[in-house]
Amino acid sequence: VKYTAISDEEIFASVVDYSRDYPEGKHSIIAEVSYKELKSGQIKIKGKIVPTASLSSYWRAKEIAEILKDWIKKGKFLLGEPTELIPSVKSNIHFRPLNERPVK
Repeated sequence: VKYTAISDEEIFASVVDYSRDYPEGKHSIIAEVSYKELKSGQIKIKGKIVPTASLSSYWRAKEIAEILKDWIKKGKFLLGEPTELIPSVKSNIHFRPLNERPVK
């Protein structure tokens, strides 16, 4: 819980140019921005203001979470033992990017 209870100011994302890097299988970081900046609707990259938008609805996710919470409290959605534990920061598990194979 300690590692998930942080503010949007403390969560950072890399900004990359997928139009160039993805087809070439590269990963060059243009900038690092916080989730707070992303949620503001605009970020500054190389002196230019760039609009941002979410791929999903934060407010809809909160609404669904409240519905699920209500179901759990009423016993309509039962929780079981986890199938797999989420690795901790100290687990030394590192993820590698998925290299997509060309379509033949």
